Amino acid sequence: MLKILKASSKDFQSRWKKILEQRAQMGKEIEEQLEKIFLDIKKKGIKAVIKYAKLYDNFSGTEKDIKVKKSELNGAKNLLSRDEKRAIEKAKQRIEWFHKKQKPKGYRLKENGGYIRERWLALERVGIYIPAGKFPLASTVLMCAIPAKIAGVGEIVLTTPANGEVHPAILYSASLLGIDEIYKLGGAQAIFALALGASPIKKVDKIVGPGGLWASRAKVYAYKMGLVGIDTLAGPSEIAILADGSAKSELIIADIKAQLEHGEDSWAFLISTSKNLLEKVADEFRGEKANLVLIQARSKKEMIELANQIAPEHLEIMLKNPEEVLEQIYGAGAVFVGEYSPVALGDYLAGTNHCLPTGARARFESPLGVWDFMKRQSIVWMEKHIFLKLQKSCKDFARLEGLFEHARSISIRAKDLK
Repeated sequence: MLKILKASSKDFQSRWKKILEQRAQMGKEIEEQLEKIFLDIKKKGIKAVIKYAKLYDNFSGTEKDIKVKKSELNGAKNLLSRDEKRAIEKAKQRIEWFHKKQKPKGYRLKENGGYIRERWLALERVGIYIPAGKFPLASTVLMCAIPAKIAGVGEIVLTTPANGEVHPAILYSASLLGIDEIYKLGGAQAIFALALGASPIKKVDKIVGPGGLWASRAKVYAYKMGLVGIDTLAGPSEIAILADGSAKSELIIADIKAQLEHGEDSWAFLISTSKNLLEKVADEFRGEKANLVLIQARSKKEMIELANQIAPEHLEIMLKNPEEVLEQIYGAGAVFVGEYSPVALGDYLAGTNHCLPTGARARFESPLGVWDFMKRQSIVWMEKHIFLKLQKSCKDFARLEGLFEHARSISIRAKDLK
Protein backbone atom coordinates (compact mmCIF):
# COMPACT_ATOMS: atom_id res chain seq x y z
CA MET A 1 0.00 0.00 0.00
CA LEU A 2 1.19 3.55 -0.72
CA LYS A 3 2.27 5.33 2.42
CA ILE A 4 -0.10 8.04 3.66
CA LEU A 5 1.66 11.14 4.96
CA LYS A 6 0.10 12.52 8.12
CA ALA A 7 0.23 16.29 8.40
CA SER A 8 0.31 15.83 12.16
CA SER A 9 3.59 13.88 12.15
CA LYS A 10 6.79 15.53 13.38
CA ASP A 11 8.73 14.93 10.17
CA PHE A 12 5.92 15.98 7.81
CA GLN A 13 7.29 19.43 6.99
CA SER A 14 10.75 18.14 6.04
CA ARG A 15 9.28 15.34 3.91
CA TRP A 16 6.78 17.73 2.33
CA LYS A 17 9.56 20.18 1.43
CA LYS A 18 11.50 17.41 -0.34
CA ILE A 19 8.42 16.41 -2.36
CA LEU A 20 7.83 19.98 -3.54
CA GLU A 21 11.50 20.41 -4.43
CA GLN A 22 11.54 17.14 -6.37
CA ARG A 23 8.49 18.26 -8.35
CA ALA A 24 10.12 21.60 -9.21
CA GLN A 25 13.23 20.08 -10.78
CA MET A 26 12.99 20.16 -14.54
CA GLY A 27 15.65 19.73 -17.14
CA LYS A 28 18.36 22.28 -16.39
CA GLU A 29 20.93 19.64 -17.32
CA ILE A 30 20.13 19.94 -21.04
CA GLU A 31 21.09 23.63 -21.36
CA GLU A 32 24.44 22.87 -23.07
CA GLN A 33 22.81 20.65 -25.70
CA LEU A 34 20.14 23.28 -26.31
CA GLU A 35 22.79 25.92 -26.92
CA LYS A 36 24.49 23.65 -29.46
CA ILE A 37 21.23 23.09 -31.35
CA PHE A 38 20.40 26.79 -31.22
CA LEU A 39 23.75 27.93 -32.61
CA ASP A 40 23.64 25.28 -35.33
CA ILE A 41 20.19 26.39 -36.49
CA LYS A 42 21.17 30.05 -36.25
CA LYS A 43 24.12 29.39 -38.54
CA LYS A 44 22.77 26.79 -40.97
CA GLY A 45 19.02 27.46 -40.92
CA ILE A 46 16.61 24.89 -42.27
CA LYS A 47 19.36 22.35 -43.04
CA ALA A 48 20.16 22.10 -39.34
CA VAL A 49 16.46 21.96 -38.49
CA ILE A 50 16.01 18.96 -40.79
CA LYS A 51 19.10 17.30 -39.34
CA TYR A 52 17.69 17.41 -35.81
CA ALA A 53 14.22 16.40 -37.00
CA LYS A 54 15.76 13.24 -38.46
CA LEU A 55 17.82 12.65 -35.35
CA TYR A 56 15.11 13.15 -32.73
CA ASP A 57 11.74 12.79 -34.51
CA ASN A 58 12.60 10.02 -37.01
CA PHE A 59 11.70 12.45 -39.79
CA SER A 60 12.57 10.85 -43.11
CA GLY A 61 11.74 13.60 -45.61
CA THR A 62 13.52 16.63 -47.04
CA GLU A 63 13.04 20.37 -46.71
CA LYS A 64 10.10 20.36 -49.11
CA ASP A 65 8.33 17.70 -47.01
CA ILE A 66 8.21 19.56 -43.70
CA LYS A 67 5.21 21.70 -44.60
CA VAL A 68 1.78 20.06 -44.59
CA LYS A 69 0.32 20.12 -48.09
CA LYS A 70 -3.16 21.47 -48.82
CA SER A 71 -4.23 18.03 -49.98
CA GLU A 72 -3.29 16.58 -46.56
CA LEU A 73 -5.17 19.35 -44.78
CA ASN A 74 -8.28 19.04 -46.92
CA GLY A 75 -8.28 15.25 -46.75
CA ALA A 76 -8.13 15.08 -42.93
CA LYS A 77 -11.91 15.28 -42.56
CA ASN A 78 -12.29 12.06 -44.51
CA LEU A 79 -10.11 10.18 -42.02
CA LEU A 80 -12.27 10.98 -38.99
CA SER A 81 -15.63 9.56 -38.01
CA ARG A 82 -18.74 11.73 -37.83
CA ASP A 83 -18.69 11.55 -34.01
CA GLU A 84 -15.02 12.56 -33.86
CA LYS A 85 -15.65 15.60 -36.04
CA ARG A 86 -18.70 16.55 -34.01
CA ALA A 87 -16.68 16.35 -30.79
CA ILE A 88 -14.04 18.69 -32.21
CA GLU A 89 -16.69 21.09 -33.53
CA LYS A 90 -18.53 21.13 -30.20
CA ALA A 91 -15.30 21.84 -28.34
CA LYS A 92 -14.50 24.67 -30.77
CA GLN A 93 -17.94 26.19 -30.18
CA ARG A 94 -17.65 26.14 -26.39
CA ILE A 95 -14.05 27.37 -26.28
CA GLU A 96 -15.00 30.30 -28.51
CA TRP A 97 -18.03 31.03 -26.32
CA PHE A 98 -15.87 31.26 -23.18
CA HIS A 99 -12.91 33.14 -24.64
CA LYS A 100 -14.82 35.85 -26.51
CA LYS A 101 -15.55 37.46 -23.14
CA GLN A 102 -11.81 37.83 -22.46
CA LYS A 103 -10.85 40.34 -25.13
CA PRO A 104 -9.53 43.37 -23.25
CA LYS A 105 -10.45 46.96 -23.97
CA GLY A 106 -8.20 49.98 -23.73
CA TYR A 107 -9.10 53.29 -22.13
CA ARG A 108 -8.46 57.00 -22.59
CA LEU A 109 -8.20 59.66 -19.88
CA LYS A 110 -8.98 63.08 -21.37
CA GLU A 111 -7.35 66.17 -19.95
CA ASN A 112 -8.45 69.49 -21.45
CA GLY A 113 -7.73 68.67 -25.06
CA GLY A 114 -4.90 66.22 -24.48
CA TYR A 115 -5.01 62.67 -23.16
CA ILE A 116 -3.15 59.69 -21.86
CA ARG A 117 -4.28 56.39 -23.27
CA GLU A 118 -3.76 52.64 -23.18
CA ARG A 119 -4.57 50.47 -26.15
CA TRP A 120 -4.35 46.75 -26.84
CA LEU A 121 -2.74 45.48 -30.04
CA ALA A 122 -2.81 41.93 -31.41
CA LEU A 123 0.52 40.24 -32.08
CA GLU A 124 1.35 39.95 -35.77
CA ARG A 125 2.62 36.36 -36.00
CA VAL A 126 2.35 33.55 -33.45
CA GLY A 127 3.74 30.02 -33.39
CA ILE A 128 1.80 27.22 -31.69
CA TYR A 129 3.53 24.03 -30.63
CA ILE A 130 1.27 20.96 -30.62
CA PRO A 131 2.56 17.84 -28.83
CA ALA A 132 2.01 14.64 -30.77
CA GLY A 133 4.41 12.10 -29.37
CA LYS A 134 2.49 9.65 -27.25
CA PHE A 135 -0.85 11.41 -27.78
CA PRO A 136 -1.86 13.70 -30.69
CA LEU A 137 -3.32 16.64 -28.77
CA ALA A 138 -5.80 18.04 -31.26
CA SER A 139 -7.57 19.75 -28.38
CA THR A 140 -4.49 21.92 -27.86
CA VAL A 141 -4.88 23.29 -31.39
CA LEU A 142 -8.26 24.68 -30.34
CA MET A 143 -7.09 25.85 -26.93
CA CYS A 144 -4.20 27.86 -28.38
CA ALA A 145 -5.49 29.01 -31.75
CA ILE A 146 -8.99 30.14 -30.74
CA PRO A 147 -7.79 32.81 -28.27
CA ALA A 148 -5.22 33.92 -30.87
CA LYS A 149 -7.93 34.29 -33.51
CA ILE A 150 -10.19 36.22 -31.12
CA ALA A 151 -7.28 38.53 -30.25
CA GLY A 152 -6.85 39.29 -33.95
CA VAL A 153 -3.44 37.71 -34.57
CA GLY A 154 -2.55 38.17 -38.24
CA GLU A 155 -0.65 34.93 -38.86
CA ILE A 156 -0.77 31.64 -36.95
CA VAL A 157 1.65 28.80 -37.66
CA LEU A 158 1.56 25.32 -36.10
CA THR A 159 4.42 22.90 -35.57
CA THR A 160 3.91 19.32 -34.46
CA PRO A 161 6.22 16.29 -34.40
CA ALA A 162 5.64 13.87 -37.28
CA ASN A 163 7.80 11.30 -39.03
CA GLY A 164 5.43 11.21 -41.96
CA GLU A 165 1.80 12.16 -41.52
CA VAL A 166 0.25 14.56 -39.03
CA HIS A 167 -2.70 13.09 -37.14
CA PRO A 168 -5.94 13.97 -38.99
CA ALA A 169 -7.56 15.32 -35.81
CA ILE A 170 -4.82 17.96 -35.54
CA LEU A 171 -5.24 18.88 -39.19
CA TYR A 172 -9.04 18.98 -39.00
CA SER A 173 -8.92 21.22 -35.91
CA ALA A 174 -6.54 23.57 -37.70
CA SER A 175 -8.66 23.62 -40.86
CA LEU A 176 -11.77 24.62 -38.85
CA LEU A 177 -9.88 27.72 -37.75
CA GLY A 178 -8.48 28.55 -41.17
CA ILE A 179 -4.88 27.67 -40.28
CA ASP A 180 -2.97 26.24 -43.21
CA GLU A 181 0.67 26.87 -42.28
CA ILE A 182 1.66 23.68 -40.47
CA TYR A 183 5.11 22.12 -40.18
CA LYS A 184 6.06 18.56 -39.30
CA LEU A 185 8.56 19.55 -36.64
CA GLY A 186 8.87 18.92 -32.93
CA GLY A 187 11.29 19.42 -30.06
CA ALA A 188 13.88 22.15 -29.68
CA GLN A 189 14.42 22.31 -33.44
CA ALA A 190 10.81 23.41 -33.99
CA ILE A 191 11.03 26.07 -31.29
CA PHE A 192 14.30 27.51 -32.59
CA ALA A 193 13.05 27.47 -36.18
CA LEU A 194 10.10 29.62 -35.07
CA ALA A 195 12.20 31.87 -32.86
CA LEU A 196 15.00 32.51 -35.36
CA GLY A 197 13.24 31.96 -38.66
CA ALA A 198 14.56 29.23 -40.95
CA SER A 199 13.28 29.65 -44.51
CA PRO A 200 10.58 28.72 -45.44
CA ILE A 201 9.59 29.17 -41.79
CA LYS A 202 9.28 32.84 -40.89
CA LYS A 203 10.14 34.18 -37.46
CA VAL A 204 7.27 34.59 -34.99
CA ASP A 205 6.63 37.11 -32.21
CA LYS A 206 5.52 34.58 -29.61
CA ILE A 207 5.45 30.81 -29.10
CA VAL A 208 2.72 29.10 -27.07
CA GLY A 209 1.60 25.57 -26.37
CA PRO A 210 2.73 22.77 -24.05
CA GLY A 211 5.44 20.32 -24.99
CA GLY A 212 7.98 17.87 -23.69
CA LEU A 213 11.14 18.76 -21.81
CA TRP A 214 13.16 19.78 -24.87
CA ALA A 215 10.48 21.99 -26.38
CA SER A 216 9.71 23.64 -23.05
CA ARG A 217 13.31 24.41 -22.17
CA ALA A 218 13.95 25.61 -25.73
CA LYS A 219 11.11 28.12 -25.35
CA VAL A 220 12.74 29.51 -22.22
CA TYR A 221 16.14 29.61 -23.94
CA ALA A 222 14.73 31.56 -26.90
CA TYR A 223 12.93 33.92 -24.54
CA LYS A 224 16.11 34.60 -22.57
CA MET A 225 17.85 35.41 -25.85
CA GLY A 226 15.24 38.10 -26.46
CA LEU A 227 13.94 36.45 -29.63
CA VAL A 228 10.31 35.68 -28.77
CA GLY A 229 7.66 35.89 -26.12
CA ILE A 230 6.41 32.65 -24.56
CA ASP A 231 3.39 31.63 -22.55
CA THR A 232 4.94 29.58 -19.74
CA LEU A 233 7.45 26.87 -18.94
CA ALA A 234 5.22 23.84 -19.28
CA GLY A 235 6.23 21.01 -16.99
CA PRO A 236 4.76 17.58 -16.25
CA SER A 237 0.97 17.57 -15.90
CA GLU A 238 -0.44 17.51 -12.38
CA ILE A 239 -3.60 17.29 -10.29
CA ALA A 240 -4.41 17.90 -6.65
CA ILE A 241 -7.69 16.76 -5.11
CA LEU A 242 -9.24 17.99 -1.87
CA ALA A 243 -11.77 15.49 -0.54
CA ASP A 244 -13.61 14.60 2.63
CA GLY A 245 -15.47 11.46 3.65
CA SER A 246 -18.41 12.34 1.40
CA ALA A 247 -16.32 11.96 -1.76
CA LYS A 248 -16.61 8.84 -3.88
CA SER A 249 -13.32 6.97 -4.00
CA GLU A 250 -14.03 5.53 -7.47
CA LEU A 251 -14.29 9.05 -8.95
CA ILE A 252 -11.07 10.16 -7.30
CA ILE A 253 -9.24 7.05 -8.49
CA ALA A 254 -10.52 7.60 -12.04
CA ASP A 255 -9.39 11.24 -12.06
CA ILE A 256 -5.95 10.39 -10.69
CA LYS A 257 -5.50 7.69 -13.32
CA ALA A 258 -6.62 10.10 -16.04
CA GLN A 259 -3.98 12.62 -14.97
CA LEU A 260 -1.19 10.07 -14.62
CA GLU A 261 -2.04 8.88 -18.14
CA HIS A 262 -0.16 11.91 -19.48
CA GLY A 263 3.15 10.28 -18.62
CA GLU A 264 5.39 8.77 -15.96
CA ASP A 265 6.51 12.23 -14.86
CA SER A 266 2.95 13.41 -14.08
CA TRP A 267 2.02 14.22 -10.49
CA ALA A 268 -1.10 13.59 -8.39
CA PHE A 269 -1.88 14.75 -4.84
CA LEU A 270 -4.83 13.68 -2.73
CA ILE A 271 -5.40 15.65 0.48
CA SER A 272 -8.17 14.44 2.72
CA THR A 273 -9.36 14.44 6.30
CA SER A 274 -10.72 10.92 5.73
CA LYS A 275 -8.30 8.11 6.58
CA ASN A 276 -10.71 5.58 5.07
CA LEU A 277 -10.77 7.39 1.71
CA LEU A 278 -7.00 7.69 1.60
CA GLU A 279 -6.58 3.97 2.33
CA LYS A 280 -8.99 3.01 -0.46
CA VAL A 281 -7.05 5.10 -2.96
CA ALA A 282 -3.70 3.82 -1.69
CA ASP A 283 -4.89 0.25 -2.06
CA GLU A 284 -5.90 0.86 -5.69
CA PHE A 285 -2.41 2.08 -6.65
CA ARG A 286 -0.51 -0.57 -4.71
CA GLY A 287 2.58 -1.70 -6.63
CA GLU A 288 2.30 1.01 -9.28
CA LYS A 289 5.17 3.36 -9.98
CA ALA A 290 3.67 6.83 -9.94
CA ASN A 291 4.21 10.30 -8.47
CA LEU A 292 1.20 9.98 -6.19
CA VAL A 293 1.21 11.75 -2.83
CA LEU A 294 -1.46 10.99 -0.23
CA ILE A 295 -1.84 13.34 2.74
CA GLN A 296 -4.08 13.05 5.76
CA ALA A 297 -4.94 16.58 6.88
CA ARG A 298 -6.40 17.57 10.23
CA SER A 299 -8.81 20.23 9.01
CA LYS A 300 -10.18 22.07 5.99
CA LYS A 301 -7.88 24.97 6.83
CA GLU A 302 -4.86 22.69 6.59
CA MET A 303 -6.14 21.23 3.31
CA ILE A 304 -6.37 24.75 1.86
CA GLU A 305 -2.86 25.66 3.07
CA LEU A 306 -1.36 22.55 1.47
CA ALA A 307 -3.26 23.09 -1.78
CA ASN A 308 -1.98 26.65 -2.05
CA GLN A 309 1.57 25.45 -1.39
CA ILE A 310 1.27 22.91 -4.22
CA ALA A 311 -0.29 25.55 -6.53
CA PRO A 312 -1.27 22.75 -8.93
CA GLU A 313 -2.13 22.93 -12.59
CA HIS A 314 -5.52 21.35 -11.83
CA LEU A 315 -7.33 21.32 -8.48
CA GLU A 316 -10.48 19.30 -7.83
CA ILE A 317 -12.65 20.09 -4.82
CA MET A 318 -14.81 17.18 -3.67
CA LEU A 319 -16.22 18.39 -0.37
CA LYS A 320 -19.66 18.70 1.20
CA ASN A 321 -19.56 22.50 1.18
CA PRO A 322 -17.07 23.42 -1.57
CA GLU A 323 -17.91 27.14 -1.51
CA GLU A 324 -16.23 27.51 1.90
CA VAL A 325 -12.96 26.31 0.39
CA LEU A 326 -13.20 27.67 -3.17
CA GLU A 327 -12.89 31.33 -2.21
CA GLN A 328 -9.71 30.62 -0.26
CA ILE A 329 -7.89 28.86 -3.10
CA TYR A 330 -5.19 31.11 -4.45
CA GLY A 331 -2.65 28.74 -5.94
CA ALA A 332 -4.29 26.76 -8.73
CA GLY A 333 -4.32 27.09 -12.50
CA ALA A 334 -7.89 25.81 -12.88
CA VAL A 335 -10.35 24.67 -10.22
CA PHE A 336 -12.97 21.94 -10.73
CA VAL A 337 -15.79 21.87 -8.20
CA GLY A 338 -17.98 18.87 -7.43
CA GLU A 339 -18.17 15.32 -8.69
CA TYR A 340 -19.53 16.29 -12.11
CA SER A 341 -16.65 18.63 -12.96
CA PRO A 342 -13.68 16.34 -13.68
CA VAL A 343 -10.46 17.71 -15.13
CA ALA A 344 -11.13 15.66 -18.27
CA LEU A 345 -14.16 17.85 -18.98
CA GLY A 346 -11.95 20.93 -18.79
CA ASP A 347 -9.45 19.30 -21.12
CA TYR A 348 -12.00 19.16 -23.91
CA LEU A 349 -15.53 20.51 -23.60
CA ALA A 350 -16.00 22.83 -20.62
CA GLY A 351 -14.80 25.80 -22.67
CA THR A 352 -12.07 26.98 -20.29
CA ASN A 353 -8.48 26.73 -21.45
CA HIS A 354 -6.44 23.61 -20.70
CA CYS A 355 -3.07 25.32 -21.25
CA LEU A 356 -2.24 25.95 -17.61
CA PRO A 357 0.78 26.81 -15.45
CA THR A 358 2.52 23.83 -13.85
CA GLY A 359 5.21 23.30 -11.23
CA ALA A 360 3.70 25.79 -8.72
CA ARG A 361 3.71 28.61 -11.31
CA ALA A 362 -0.03 28.97 -10.74
CA ARG A 363 0.99 31.19 -7.80
CA PHE A 364 1.82 33.93 -10.31
CA GLU A 365 0.67 32.76 -13.76
CA SER A 366 -2.75 32.30 -15.36
CA PRO A 367 -4.40 30.00 -17.89
CA LEU A 368 -3.72 30.82 -21.53
CA GLY A 369 -6.14 33.46 -22.77
CA VAL A 370 -6.89 36.08 -25.40
CA TRP A 371 -4.65 38.62 -23.63
CA ASP A 372 -1.63 36.33 -24.18
CA PHE A 373 -1.86 37.14 -27.89
CA MET A 374 -2.01 40.87 -27.38
CA LYS A 375 0.21 43.56 -25.94
CA ARG A 376 -0.55 46.87 -24.26
CA GLN A 377 0.74 50.18 -25.53
CA SER A 378 0.57 53.50 -23.68
CA ILE A 379 0.15 56.81 -25.51
CA VAL A 380 0.83 60.33 -24.21
CA TRP A 381 -0.54 63.38 -26.05
CA MET A 382 -0.18 66.56 -23.97
CA GLU A 383 -1.42 70.04 -24.82
CA LYS A 384 0.70 73.10 -23.92
CA HIS A 385 -1.36 74.23 -20.94
CA ILE A 386 -1.21 70.75 -19.33
CA PHE A 387 2.53 70.59 -19.94
CA LEU A 388 2.97 73.94 -18.20
CA LYS A 389 1.06 72.71 -15.15
CA LEU A 390 3.29 69.64 -14.82
CA GLN A 391 6.69 70.93 -15.93
CA LYS A 392 7.97 72.28 -12.59
CA SER A 393 7.21 69.11 -10.61
CA CYS A 394 8.67 67.05 -13.44
CA LYS A 395 11.95 69.02 -13.38
CA ASP A 396 12.10 68.80 -9.58
CA PHE A 397 11.64 65.02 -9.71
CA ALA A 398 14.35 64.62 -12.37
CA ARG A 399 16.84 66.70 -10.35
CA LEU A 400 15.94 64.70 -7.23
CA GLU A 401 17.15 61.59 -9.04
CA GLY A 402 20.21 63.35 -10.43
CA LEU A 403 19.01 63.09 -14.04
CA PHE A 404 19.73 66.65 -15.12
CA GLU A 405 19.35 66.06 -18.87
CA HIS A 406 15.83 64.84 -18.13
CA ALA A 407 15.18 68.15 -16.39
CA ARG A 408 16.66 70.04 -19.32
CA SER A 409 14.36 68.17 -21.74
CA ILE A 410 11.49 69.76 -19.79
CA SER A 411 13.09 73.19 -19.28
CA ILE A 412 13.86 73.77 -22.95
CA ARG A 413 10.16 73.42 -23.76
CA ALA A 414 8.93 75.44 -20.78
CA LYS A 415 11.24 78.32 -21.68
CA ASP A 416 9.60 78.76 -25.08
CA LEU A 417 6.11 78.79 -23.58
CA LYS A 418 6.58 81.46 -20.93
